[in-house]
Amino acid sequence: MERTVLRILGKRGRTTIPWPIRKELDFGAGDVLLFEADPPDRVVITRMEVYEPEEAEEPDLTGDIFTEAFRRLPLSQQYRLLAALLADFHLQ
Repeated sequence: MERTVLRILGKRGRTTIPWPIRKELDFGAGDVLLFEADPPDRVVITRMEVYEPEEAEEPDLTGDIFTEAFRRLPLSQQYRLLAALLADFHLQ
């Protein structure tokens, strides 16, 4: 199979990976591709494997005093409280 195919970059900076290359490398719709510059004039394209995160069991927060009080706050106050908690957590 011919491994060299010439393509012209469009005016929006787009191009298509040629079909013979996609077929040889088994690239398909939905694949996640990593583009890395390899100066001065090359780009390396690598297909990345995507793993689904394991589903963590959510804690049962029913009856939790903090959660119930938090949910009664207006959204603007919920946002400010969460931002303050995250800032405190980040500083630790």
